[in-house]
Amino acid sequence: MLVDAAHTFAHIDFKIPDLECDYLGTSLHKWLCAPFGSGLLYVKKDKIKNLYPLMAAGDPESEDIRKFENIGTRSFAIEQAIGHAVNFHLMIGAERKAKRLFYLKKYWTDKALQIPGVRIGSPLKPEFSGAIALLQIDGIEPVELSEKLFSKFRIHTVGINWENIHGVRVTPNVYTTLNDLDRFVAAIAEIAKG
Repeated sequence: MLVDAAHTFAHIDFKIPDLECDYLGTSLHKWLCAPFGSGLLYVKKDKIKNLYPLMAAGDPESEDIRKFENIGTRSFAIEQAIGHAVNFHLMIGAERKAKRLFYLKKYWTDKALQIPGVRIGSPLKPEFSGAIALLQIDGIEPVELSEKLFSKFRIHTVGINWENIHGVRVTPNVYTTLNDLDRFVAAIAEIAKG
């Protein structure tokens, strides 16, 4: 089993071995707040030998996970910053962080749902969600909404228009202020009116 943990790692409290997966990959810049270009690969010990690295390694059939680190010249600043991001995450604590992230989502979604034509297309109960919410405004396509939020208000979101998901992904993080969210809700109200 392969797990894409891009939006769960350092967002939802879990331990990788508890997932009983064979492989897990994640971006560390999202919820850990490490630099762009950093990531994590987990491979179950008995699977390492038969997984070939993309970049040449001295022994591609080695049972040592470090065979995947052969990437040529790399930025040690990024590697050092990952350690600081981990320390920051541990200082906050996974449970406290999860509560903060859910609080931020609830803060803005409660206000946004008071605006006519606004819907949230993701769960709003803490046991089914964290910080991520899918914003929808009647009559506005997701990519158009995302573009309006950025071009007029300089608010970055991700417009998603897939087969089964239609909306704008909104992801406040621990450093997002309530003033930021009030500004965001005001932008939603202005767009929904227009």
